[in-house]
Amino acid sequence: MTTGKRPVQRAVAAWGALGLATAAAVVGLAVTAALATHFKAPPEARALRNPIRATPASLRRGQELYRLNCAKCHGLTGLGDGPSVGSLRTHGGLNLTILGSETDGEIFWKISVGRGEMPPWELVLKPEDRWHLVNYLRTLKPPR
Repeated sequence: MTTGKRPVQRAVAAWGALGLATAAAVVGLAVTAALATHFKAPPEARALRNPIRATPASLRRGQELYRLNCAKCHGLTGLGDGPSVGSLRTHGGLNLTILGSETDGEIFWKISVGRGEMPPWELVLKPEDRWHLVNYLRTLKPPR
C-alpha cells in the first residue's frame, strides 16, 4: 500500500523548496490580482459629481485630512509606506495610475465605504470632507 505514496513523495522531494516557492508565488500573485481588481466602485458611483471645487483652501483641507486619517497606512505620497504599514495584512499603497483614471465619484465612493482594513470613512467624515480628500488625492502623482 505504500507504493502509491512513493511517486508523490518523490515528486515533492524532486521539486523541494523550488516547488514550494513557485506554488507560494503563484498563490501570492493570484491573491494580489484578486485584491487589485476587486475594489471597483459600482456604476452609479461614476456619475457622482464633486460639489467642492479644487481651490487652494479645499486642497489644504484635503491634505490635512489625509495626513490625519490616511497617511498612517497609505504614506504621505500614497506609496503605502506609512508608520502603520507593518501591522497591516495588505499593502497600503494607492494605485495612483488607476486612481487617475477614475471619476471623483468613484474615489469618493471608495473612501466612503472602505475595504478590508480601510474603514468606511462615511462613518467618521462628513461628505464635504471626503470630497476635499478626493481633491487632494488628485494632486498625488504616481512614482516615475
